[in-house]
Amino acid sequence: MQMEQKKKKDIKIVYIFVGFTILLVIIALLLIVGSSRVANTLTNMQESTDAYIVEENSISQMREVSDYLTEQCQAFIATGKLEEAEAYFQEVDFDKRREASLKAVEPYGKEQAIYKSLSEALQSSNELADVECHAMRLAAEGYGLDPAGISEDLTQVKLTNEEKQMTAQEKRQRARSMVFDEDYESKKSEIWNKVYDSTEQLMKNTSECELEYYESARNRIILQNVLLGLLLVLALLLLYVVAKLVILPLRRSTDFIRNHESLPVEGASEYAYLARAYNTMLEATQEHHEILSYEATHDEMTDLYNRKFFDMKRMELADEETSLMIVDVDHFKSINDTYGHETGDKVLQKVAKILASNFRSEDFVCRIGGDEFAVLMVQMRPELKYIVEGKIADVNEMLRQNGDGLPAVTLSIGVAFSENCDTESENADIPEVLFRNADQALYKAKESGRDGYAFY
Repeated sequence: MQMEQKKKKDIKIVYIFVGFTILLVIIALLLIVGSSRVANTLTNMQESTDAYIVEENSISQMREVSDYLTEQCQAFIATGKLEEAEAYFQEVDFDKRREASLKAVEPYGKEQAIYKSLSEALQSSNELADVECHAMRLAAEGYGLDPAGISEDLTQVKLTNEEKQMTAQEKRQRARSMVFDEDYESKKSEIWNKVYDSTEQLMKNTSECELEYYESARNRIILQNVLLGLLLVLALLLLYVVAKLVILPLRRSTDFIRNHESLPVEGASEYAYLARAYNTMLEATQEHHEILSYEATHDEMTDLYNRKFFDMKRMELADEETSLMIVDVDHFKSINDTYGHETGDKVLQKVAKILASNFRSEDFVCRIGGDEFAVLMVQMRPELKYIVEGKIADVNEMLRQNGDGLPAVTLSIGVAFSENCDTESENADIPEVLFRNADQALYKAKESGRDGYAFY
């Protein structure tokens, strides 16, 4: 009966999680779609704002340039200063900001009212420019200036026979009347009115677009908030289910894990599976603990202690009477180069085996580098160095036995004792000074021709 209830409970867990998952996925998809639509609305609002800025700048530029041309034209006709005329034609022939302002709004549609108004304003401005050029041609001749020296545009202006017969003063007066009379001002007003119409249309379009986008974004954000609220409720319910059927059993298992004990197989089927898997791994871990511990402190190729163990052990023995022997295989690189790395590995294994067999079980034989070994001998004082010499002699004797087919090798050895470490002058601790002394002794042995040993 109890097993049947547990089966029912497991099935309910599956159904609950499937149901929650389906609901959460649906709501998440709705949120994603809604967020995308809100983002599109905001993008449209941004594009509308950008368009407004471009169109506003274009309208302002059309008005400003038209006024600028009028100012330069009137200034030249009034004063005859050549730089005023040059500035005028610099704008008309080269800068062409009026045309640029119309081109700037072209991407937003030539059928738009703003584009049409600006296009009409440009056309009126060009018509006014024809009047201005005519007046400037008269003024140029009235001031005795060469029209061709001002602009090619002036040379293309055709004067009437009446104008050709005018005196210089009459030409200047005629030019002034052309750009200061009511017809001219009427033309200017026509340009301003068209620019004003463009501004009014721009503000109207922008206001309508922003209102539309605002309402759209507002409605979508409300829907997003409703979906988020529903998502929060479902998430809390899911959290309750997970806490009751998974988290609480896991918390109860903490003490078992802390004490490295097997977990009770209970709770939801998923947790029961994890408990069984953990128990299997715990058993395997305990079985392999010694192997892992061995691999962490030993060199894989030679089975000697490794450099990590050597560094740890020499620190532990800092307060004891010890000697350190550093052993280097002579010309090992040439062995690798001549016979290959496989033979080189076998040579290292042979040296390691000989070293390990010739020292006490309480001593520590280590491989600390490629072809470099170290031996930490405990309870060893300088007056007992004859024991060290005997060990070295035994090692060398075994190396000379060459019945294994491997190339013959010799060793260079440096030996130092902890009692001889002067830590005060060295300004370092005993393990560091001991290693340095042994290394110097090794260097001394190599300097003496290798295949030998030296004491520090």
